[in-house]
Parts: sequence; C-alpha cells; structure tokens
Amino acid sequence: MQQKTTHKIVFSDARQMKELANESIDLMITPPPYPMIQMWDEMFGKHNLEIEKAIKEEKGNLAFEIMHKELDKVWKETFRVLKTYDEEKKAVTQL
Repeated sequence: MQQKTTHKIVFSDARQMKELANESIDLMITPPPYPMIQMWDEMFGKHNLEIEKAIKEEKGNLAFEIMHKELDKVWKETFRVLKTYDEEKKAVTQL
C-alpha cells in the first residue's frame, strides 16, 4: 500500500515556527549552525547582540552559553511541531 506524502521546505527562523501547527510534522531536518565555530559566530551575533559583544570581548564561555540559550529556543519549537509517536517523545515534549 502506498501512502501519499506532502513535502514542504520552509526557510524561516526556527526559534518561532508560527506557520506550523503543534504536532503537525513527521520529520524535520535542520542544518547547522554549530556554536563556537567561527563561520557561525557572525550569524549568532546578528540574532543576539550579547553574543556579538561576548565574542568581541573574547569571552568564549559566555558566548557559548548564550548561543546555547538561542539554540534551546529552536529545540523547544522543534519538539512542539513534531508529531508524538511514543511515550518517550511525549514526555520530552511536555518539558
């Protein structure tokens, strides 16, 4: 039996995926950024000026912590929009 699928590519800020309903996505693929890799520092700095300031002041640990706080917003939204298939995912979603 074949199942019909729909594919949609969304280019937007993954910290706020307002166009996606709760538990409406089966699969999400996210590209980098990876914190504290120089090629991503500028992008993180544009999203949060505290990061840019910490990098300029060579406060790597602070920049790292702030970057991860920004990424936490992405992970929270990712869990919100992904469909729940088992109790383990459901428990994490409720965090």
